[in-house]
Amino acid sequence: MRKHRSYARGTGIAAEQLIALTVAAGVIFLIICAMAFLLTKIDAGKNVLSDMSTGALVIGAYFGGYTGGRRRKRNGLAAGALTGFLMFVIILIAGSIFAGYTAKITSFGKLLLTISSASLGGVIGVNAKRVP
Repeated sequence: MRKHRSYARGTGIAAEQLIALTVAAGVIFLIICAMAFLLTKIDAGKNVLSDMSTGALVIGAYFGGYTGGRRRKRNGLAAGALTGFLMFVIILIAGSIFAGYTAKITSFGKLLLTISSASLGGVIGVNAKRVP
């Protein structure tokens, strides 16, 4: 059986996931910074803040899955789902450490959103045309 392409290039699946998670975190950070600037200009309630943070998470998960799919060049759905799941686990652990956050019913919804948007990004990343 032939080895996975990433092993032939010298990078493993863990390295590809680390790159995808880094891209996702960077995109989320940029979106959160833009939203923070926007919130200094307008008066918004807690619901708006929650919706904005969920939107940033979904967009970041999409770009993380897209990057993972582009790097793996196959199995985009699985690569994206893994990226989304790892993002959710990291956010859940960081939230429990820094904010005293515990898993609630809304966590399951965010898990589904994160995995589905990252999986969609992975599928689109695999099927995107390559620029020579």
